Amino acid sequence: MWKKWILGCLILLVGLYVLFQIGYVATSGPMFCANCHEIQKYAVSWQTSPHKSVTCLECHKPRGELGKFHAKARGLNYVFQHFSGDYTIPTRAVLSDLNCIECHLGDNKTFPNAVRLKNTPQINHYETIKKSQSCLDCHREAGHAVDIYLTPELKSAKP
Repeated sequence: MWKKWILGCLILLVGLYVLFQIGYVATSGPMFCANCHEIQKYAVSWQTSPHKSVTCLECHKPRGELGKFHAKARGLNYVFQHFSGDYTIPTRAVLSDLNCIECHLGDNKTFPNAVRLKNTPQINHYETIKKSQSCLDCHREAGHAVDIYLTPELKSAKP
């Protein structure tokens, strides 16, 4: 009796995990994300960027399996905000420098054509990383334009 119950639970868990993975892949592409009008301009900009072969979540999710759950929970929140009309433009993006480093300093298995970080006379990337500076401090628009929704008045505002 217990063996059947345990086997049933195990099958259920594996099934749920497989369904999650299928849903994750189906909802992780840029065109799925662009279905909401709040980010359509970002998706159009992404299509002409050097990162056009990288999906949204490869930059915008925390690393690891738990990062997938975090990203999807955040995505459900965005869907709720979209349909309730309770959203802000521009949306606040979540980015981790570890995602940049994995492709540009890591083993490059996923993106073998990614440009590798180099030290030049102008910039020492190792020192920059060591100082905990964000990649976005210098490469803010590497994936897509970010100031799309800013008005000319906001762009010229002084702090």
